[in-house]
Amino acid sequence: MSENICFIINPVSGTGKWKGIEESIKKYLSPKFNPIIHFTKYHGHATILAEDAAENCSIIIAVGGDGIVNEVAAGMMSTSAVLGIVPAGSGNAVANHFTIPHGQKEAIECINEMHISTVDTAIVNGKHFIAIAGTGFDAEVAAMFAGSKKRGFFTYIYLSAKKYFTYKPSEYDIIVDGKEYRKKTFVISVANSSQYGNNAYISPEASTKDGLLDVSIIKPFPTVKGLLLIWRLFRKTLHHSTYFENIKGKNILIRKSNTKEQLCLHYDGEPGGLADEIKISVLPKSLRIITPEVHPRF
Repeated sequence: MSENICFIINPVSGTGKWKGIEESIKKYLSPKFNPIIHFTKYHGHATILAEDAAENCSIIIAVGGDGIVNEVAAGMMSTSAVLGIVPAGSGNAVANHFTIPHGQKEAIECINEMHISTVDTAIVNGKHFIAIAGTGFDAEVAAMFAGSKKRGFFTYIYLSAKKYFTYKPSEYDIIVDGKEYRKKTFVISVANSSQYGNNAYISPEASTKDGLLDVSIIKPFPTVKGLLLIWRLFRKTLHHSTYFENIKGKNILIRKSNTKEQLCLHYDGEPGGLADEIKISVLPKSLRIITPEVHPRF
């Protein structure tokens, strides 16, 4: 008897990379699975579909970018279902961290092999995330990107460059496991995994296996140093910069110092709106995910 497997597809993810997925499922998915396919219709729909699917499917596959991976995982958190990913987004941070192949054929073959890793996730202001949450420059760019009619890597780069010359760093109070730090920062990224997507490693040493979150801070830097930091970001060496600081912990609270100004939040590449403060906690070993192999670190 075939095992039910649910594919939840975001038809507006990335730049149309999901197209052809139904044919790929028919062609490459093992006959041991009985595929059930759903398309999302609105923001948040994938969470509802995942919750419903978990009643009769032991495996739920997110087809799209980090946004739909986040939504599907959120719908599975209280179930025993296993998450799989067919990457089809702009950044694919979660898929990249777990070395999940981008090609539809290769991603489906990875699902067929069913190597399962149990990994940490986290929660920010009541919302689950897998990769990264935070505030600062990247959060404001995420909000701009979400409102853009164009998707893709180059749109993100364009919006980042546009914001770069007008953004002003702020001073924050950051409390990590009860210890308070006051820092002026350009970016505060609380990382469960290592990258934003597109192999831009904001927290190169972050692991989804250690039960900890990495509070990765980029300090204010001279404008002329921007290109060097970008180079380091993509070379996986940002943590060697004098403008980078990392603090590990389980429970994090972030708020702006000496002001009631709200913080701009993002998580898993999606805008999280404005908040008076940001509360983040790790959820150790809370998600089972299909990966190319059972990796000891991730």
